Amino acid sequence: MHRHTAIAAALALLLAAGCGVPAADDGPRASEQPPAPSREIRALTLPLDAYELDSRGAALAATAQEKLIASCMARQGLGWPEVPHPTTETWPHRGRYGLAETAVARRYGYHAVPDLATETAERRLGQRDARLTARQRTAAYGADGRSGCMARAQRALMRDVPKVNSDLVNVASRDAYEMSQRTSAVRRVFGEWRACMGERGHDYRDPMAPNDDPRWTGARPTRDEIATARDDVACKLRTHLVTVWWRADAALQHQAIRNSAGRFRQIGEARSRYLENARRYSS
Repeated sequence: MHRHTAIAAALALLLAAGCGVPAADDGPRASEQPPAPSREIRALTLPLDAYELDSRGAALAATAQEKLIASCMARQGLGWPEVPHPTTETWPHRGRYGLAETAVARRYGYHAVPDLATETAERRLGQRDARLTARQRTAAYGADGRSGCMARAQRALMRDVPKVNSDLVNVASRDAYEMSQRTSAVRRVFGEWRACMGERGHDYRDPMAPNDDPRWTGARPTRDEIATARDDVACKLRTHLVTVWWRADAALQHQAIRNSAGRFRQIGEARSRYLENARRYSS
């Protein structure tokens, strides 16, 4: 699928959430805050991050969108209850190299860590939309559910943003991830991890295999799942697997950016222009 920018795709997700789509319940949910990311996870940044919309940018865009919709609605004599979008820190690479945190393994095994911030935002958006009158809903989303003030807000945020195909970012990320697993350093550390897991009674071909174990498909983690997850993390820490893999991944991403420097420069310019628009309309 071709997109104007990665930012446009991120905005589309925000707009979809604005239509009140509920969060899926596909795993354990805790009322308490999930474990904070480990120091190793917090340090995981990658070259392609500079071409994506981070959590701060997404919050800025969402705030701008709310204000643009509110202004559009006001011109029609209609109210628009704005939903706040505070910045929440995220760690996009938390699971890129498999389960790697002892605290997460102990509590969730291989089940997803609950994203309470996203769930709260989606709930608030859904509650707001549920209170809209028919007239407000049509004005905001259009009779077809894809136009109205929402579409005008999107056009305003994309004004003067260069049209680029940012699929390159996703392709480069996927390719670097896959190619990194074939480097000598990563193959070596995979072997060390596999031997470590074998010593503990586990037979997995690579560090991502435990995630896909069909035994872990229940609604909540089992005792065996927790035990396996803890062994998995212990072996990753002992072999420094995440650090070795991350270095190989980052090197390949750098190479991809150098190989397509012109196209990445255009994507970066589009991102900057989009964020300029978001800052203008969010104030």
